Amino acid sequence: MEKELKEDNIKEIAKEILEKISMGVKDAATLVTLSGDLGAGKTTLTKEIAKQLGIIERIISPTFVIMKIYKTKNKRFKKLIHIDAYRLKNSKELLNLGWEELIKVKDSLVIMEWPENVPDCVCVDAHKIQIEHKNETTRNLKINLCP
Repeated sequence: MEKELKEDNIKEIAKEILEKISMGVKDAATLVTLSGDLGAGKTTLTKEIAKQLGIIERIISPTFVIMKIYKTKNKRFKKLIHIDAYRLKNSKELLNLGWEELIKVKDSLVIMEWPENVPDCVCVDAHKIQIEHKNETTRNLKINLCP
């Protein structure tokens, strides 16, 4: 599915994504990967999804700390785990941060920016979103949500 993301429709797109990924019941965490150039809007989309989950804390890109964990007010997802793999050189570095344990917690939503840096950690049933610049105020989203 392709969507055009603008400032005035980010709330509805985040809500739609969250509704669709909430439908499936899994034995592990739900993983959403966000790919795109620097400044494409990966963290902006994550912030809006966090709001939809009832998180009131300020969401910032975890580029320097790699990972931030937030408690939500959502019934399906109790935690949002926001990972920025931009600074990671390979999958082993994420594994060293406890990735295998994190991904097992079924009531967690994991949003990972820069998944291409840790390809061995991206499970086959990950929901994938590609964000591309269209112009200053608009982004194109290519959304591939697993059933």
